[in-house]
Amino acid sequence: MLLGLLTGGVIQHFEQTLESVVILATFIPMIMGSAGNIGTQSLAVVVRGLTLGSIDRGSVFHLLKKQLGTGILTGLLCGLVIALIITVSPFLQGNWLLGVIVGISICLSLSITCLVGAATPLIINKCKLDPAIASGPFVTAIGDIVSLFIYFHIATSLLAYL
Repeated sequence: MLLGLLTGGVIQHFEQTLESVVILATFIPMIMGSAGNIGTQSLAVVVRGLTLGSIDRGSVFHLLKKQLGTGILTGLLCGLVIALIITVSPFLQGNWLLGVIVGISICLSLSITCLVGAATPLIINKCKLDPAIASGPFVTAIGDIVSLFIYFHIATSLLAYL
């Protein structure tokens, strides 16, 4: 719940940007949902590895590197697709800059949240807690905060051109 309040705080921090370009609100659920989904998937991969005993000290760096690569690749693909859709959408009047903002935001959000999703159960396991129970809500909330911050920071930086 506390992390959920931080999510609201991020939105409130960028309230002027949101008021200036109201259409930005349209993409909040997609950006948050995508980040949460990839974070949860990455989390599941790591929790499974911990459960099966296939993750040891020597393989952690490789695992995190692989999950980051997955996040980057997925983020690039999803970011490119949504940027193109927004750019050609008659509903959005071909706003290519909005497409770039959302596309880059998705790319960065998925990359970072995938890494957070992989690292969180490892940290929780190191603290002698059950990562299957404690990780999910934490990863989702961190993904929401990170993705909103990235999205609104990029949009605010380019506000003069929107």
